[in-house]
Amino acid sequence: MSRSSRRAFLGTLGAAAAALPEFGFPTIRFGADLAAAAPAAGQAPASYDLLIRGGRVVDPSQKLSGERDVAIANGKIAAVAANIPAARAREVFDARGKLVTPGLINVHAHLYRYGNTITVDPEPVGFPAGVTTAIDAGSAGASTFLGFRKFVIDTSPLRIYAMLNISTIGNYGNELYLNMSLINSAAAIRVINEHRDRILAIKVRINGLHDELAHDVEVLKKAREAADATGLPIMMHWSNEPDVLALLKRGDILTHPFTPPSPRMPNMFGGKPGPVLSQILELKDRGIYTDAQAGTSHHLWENSEKAFSEGWYPDLITTDIGAQTPQTPAGQLLPWVMTQFLHLGFTLDQVIERVTVLPTRVFKFPEKLGTLEPGVAADVTVIDLQQGNFEVPDQQGNKRTVKQRFVPVATVHGGTVTKVDPKVHEVAQAGLRT
Repeated sequence: MSRSSRRAFLGTLGAAAAALPEFGFPTIRFGADLAAAAPAAGQAPASYDLLIRGGRVVDPSQKLSGERDVAIANGKIAAVAANIPAARAREVFDARGKLVTPGLINVHAHLYRYGNTITVDPEPVGFPAGVTTAIDAGSAGASTFLGFRKFVIDTSPLRIYAMLNISTIGNYGNELYLNMSLINSAAAIRVINEHRDRILAIKVRINGLHDELAHDVEVLKKAREAADATGLPIMMHWSNEPDVLALLKRGDILTHPFTPPSPRMPNMFGGKPGPVLSQILELKDRGIYTDAQAGTSHHLWENSEKAFSEGWYPDLITTDIGAQTPQTPAGQLLPWVMTQFLHLGFTLDQVIERVTVLPTRVFKFPEKLGTLEPGVAADVTVIDLQQGNFEVPDQQGNKRTVKQRFVPVATVHGGTVTKVDPKVHEVAQAGLRT
């Protein structure tokens, strides 16, 4: 996309979002724009605040896939069952013909808005994308995390957790190669212990090149020290180097397998034609997770298609959404990434699993998420699985035509409904075709 068309896209996106200047999208609270369901004469008073009625509930945490109603009371899931009487709810949301899932979780984003140059505003990439929980992947380090928490995490309606960058300054260009004094495990341990309720992992953004191996091993040892002391996993930017991979332990995460080959960026094939490297195949047996993107960041269709054809699949579906990409961030919204993994061969349930319950097995969230079990916070995403012909590009602009796409129509966060303006996703589709 050219710079001028990018500006036009963002301008159109802003116009579509003008209904609510603060968040960018219209929020509907109970009692507005939902079908009221007052009890008939002689019936008991309503026992639920909201009933999401008639959708196909897909909740891999409960191995549930079928038509159900979801009842919400006091900000919690109250019941998931067939044919819950509408009269039992104060408000009813009609989800017939739609998918109803646990609130989507994006575990790789960059959300320190105004804090550094690669980040985005969390609001447009949260509820309007069906996302109720996000993890920032190392935008802040020990010296900058307090500002991130005070000005973004604690003020955003989106539930935001974080990985702490092992560099004290956070994600600033090539932060791990500026000065080794910035790689401070003691500072990382201190900040993690002070913010246990929000920091879930340690981010290490090495280049992964052979000629920098000694440096990368030293950095990863520092991160390993902090991870072992705090019991948190490491998420590491991709490397194929056996000496680096040997420092990863069960529960750690390796990210960006489908990156296009280049002299400065290895991928799971070693940057050259051939099968998946043996040291990458061994990761699953070692209990090390992989985090993959299939949008306009860190993705080449040729690579993802080859991996799937060889039977290699990632554990997590994420976006790595950030401001500094050649294409518009629309190509990194979580529903677009999910769309492409559906095209690659995952089943519907496998896609939903990787953005709901699987993240909760990888990261130790302090609250129960990724499920519609009664009693948990009422985070729900209502999605239209649209049929048609939709073009989606990779990082280099290579396109595939997919037959289905995920378009969120409503997001419930702690019981509050945000209705998504479908024009936003139409604009995103148009921007991707440009």
